[in-house]
Amino acid sequence: MAVIFVTGLSGVGTSSVLEQLEKEGYNVVDTDYGYIKVIKNGGIEERVWDEEKITQVLESYKQSHLIISGCYSNQVKFYKHFNHVVLLKADLDVMLDRINKRTSNNYGKSPEERQEVLDSFENVLPLLEKSSDIIIDTTHNGIDEVCRQLKELL
Repeated sequence: MAVIFVTGLSGVGTSSVLEQLEKEGYNVVDTDYGYIKVIKNGGIEERVWDEEKITQVLESYKQSHLIISGCYSNQVKFYKHFNHVVLLKADLDVMLDRINKRTSNNYGKSPEERQEVLDSFENVLPLLEKSSDIIIDTTHNGIDEVCRQLKELL
């Protein structure tokens, strides 16, 4: 059974793609909800995967396909468990426009969070690009096309 990990910065469409795949009957887990913890990292609070919970979810879907998503500094520890690591990315102006228009969550709308998005685009995105097997640019690809590409990996 295949486990596909989908990662990407805020505003690239990860949550929308997972919602669509779930509607189609696929097993999906968005690790932003219920799978993270806050740690102190050099005096700074950082949200990371709760590794015990991630291990449990991977174990519980051992006999079926799973599409799991997230973007956390410790995700690389689990890459060996994934058949594919897929990065969703988009042009910065598209990401910011999507963040401004979305109603599902407010992340990225405050000045502090907007700066986090900009910093991540500059500093985290290059790391994600290097560590991903597959990169799907969602700038001009809609949800249906991205879902089609992910389903092909199963």
